[in-house]
Amino acid sequence: MSEYRDDEFHLYFIVRSMVMGLLGAGTFSVIISLLHTSKLLYVLSISVASFFIVLSITRTFDGQIRQLVEMILGRLNHWPRAKDFLLRDF
Repeated sequence: MSEYRDDEFHLYFIVRSMVMGLLGAGTFSVIISLLHTSKLLYVLSISVASFFIVLSITRTFDGQIRQLVEMILGRLNHWPRAKDFLLRDF
């Protein structure tokens, strides 16, 4: 049972980082396109703000991310080589 918990722990951070990356890129590009700016100070401050916005969104939907991880692990049990590759290399 401990191995399942370790797999869940690792896959949780893989999935959460993917969600944060996608949401962060989307949030950043929307804000930049709305402001029509390319000044370095604005871009840096928007990227920091975007990170904290996405962080709060992913913390809000933490339960749904955990359900997604459990569903993915359930399906990956049918493909042990794919599961090992995913958890070992990401």
